Amino acid sequence: MPRQIKAAGDALRDSIEQACSSFELAMANQDKDYVRALHGQAKHMEPGVDARRVKRLFAKHRRSFRLGTDINPANIKPVLRLATDDNEWSEMFMVVRALWSMPYNKGYGRRLRFVVWDDHHGAVIGIIGLQSPPADLSCRDQLFAYPEKLKLNSVNCTMDAYAVGAVPPYSFLLGGKLCAGMIATDPVRQAYWRQYAAKRTVMLDQDIRQPLAAVTTTSAFGRSSMYNRLRHGDRVLAEPIGYTLGYGTLHLEHLYGQIRAFLEMTGDYNHGGFGAGPKVRWQNITNVLQKLGLSGSLLQHGVKREVFLFRLVDDLETGMAGGGFGKPLRLAPKDFGSYWRERWAQPRAERFPAWNQGNAVELIEQTLMQIRAH
Repeated sequence: MPRQIKAAGDALRDSIEQACSSFELAMANQDKDYVRALHGQAKHMEPGVDARRVKRLFAKHRRSFRLGTDINPANIKPVLRLATDDNEWSEMFMVVRALWSMPYNKGYGRRLRFVVWDDHHGAVIGIIGLQSPPADLSCRDQLFAYPEKLKLNSVNCTMDAYAVGAVPPYSFLLGGKLCAGMIATDPVRQAYWRQYAAKRTVMLDQDIRQPLAAVTTTSAFGRSSMYNRLRHGDRVLAEPIGYTLGYGTLHLEHLYGQIRAFLEMTGDYNHGGFGAGPKVRWQNITNVLQKLGLSGSLLQHGVKREVFLFRLVDDLETGMAGGGFGKPLRLAPKDFGSYWRERWAQPRAERFPAWNQGNAVELIEQTLMQIRAH
C-alpha cells in the first residue's frame, strides 16, 4: 500500500541520515572500533554466512586449530593448500573467513582461495582469498598506459585479494604478514594457470589472458601495518601505490536488510545474477538514495584505504600496455617462510614471551559463537 511504502521510506531515510551522521562523528574522533562494530553488524545480516554450518565445520576440523603451546616458531613450515568447492580446505577457509570483522562474501568473477597451512604442526595459519579486480581503481590505473579501449583486458591480468590474514595463535606472531607475503609465491601463479588456462570470460566471451601478472589489495582501515614494509630480502612484495577515494557503502551496510525490504516493497530490488551488472549491493543502495531524495554524496564516507600492488612478473608495465609480460618473479613458499620466521616470527616471540599462553582454540570458538544465523 502507498501509505506503508511511504512510512517505510520515511523510516529508512531517517536511519540513513542517522548512520551518516554517526559515522562522520566517529571518523572525526578516529574511532576505528565503531567501524569494526559496523562490519560486525553487516556480517550478521549477510545471507552468505550460514552460521550453523560454520560452527559444524569448526567442530569437524577442530584439530587443525592449535594452541600456542603446541607451536614452536622455529619449526613453522607454511605451504598453500588450494580450496575448491568440494574439498576440506574449502571448509577450513569458510571457518576462518567467518572470523573476520569484515562482511562476508564469496568473492566474485574469477576466484582463487587458499588455506595457509603449517605443514610441520598440522595446523591452519590463515587464508588468502583472491577475486576478479575492480574495473576502476584510480591509484592503480595511474600506473599503467592501457591500450586504447582495452583497459579491461589488461586489468583482467590481475586479481584482487579480498580476504587475507592469520588466526590465533599465529596472528600473535605476525602471521598476517606471512599470509600476505604468500600472495607473491609461485603456487598462486601456478594455481591460476591450472584453473584458467584456455578458459573464456562469461560476460565478454574472451580468452582469459595469462599469466596472472599482479595482485592488488586494500587495507581495511586506512594505513595497513600488515602490508607496510612487507618484503623478501631486497624485493618489496607489497608496493604501496596510494589510497582509495573514500567512497563506498561501508557506513550503510548494516542497513542493507532494511534497504532490501523497502526496494522489495516498491518492486525495485536487484537480486543480482547474470546480466544484472556488477556491484549489485552498490546498485541497490544508490537506487534507494535516489528514491528517497537523498544525495549521492552520502556515499563519500571518507575512509581512504591504502592500496598495495604485488608484482608477479618483472615487466608489468609493458604487459599492462598490451605487450608481453616479463618473466615470473619466482618465490618459493619455503623461502618466504624462512625469511618470515627469522625477520618477524621469532623476534616477536622473544619480545612477547606470553604470546602462546592464551587458549587460541577457545578464542576462535567464542568468536564463531557470536555469529548469528540468518
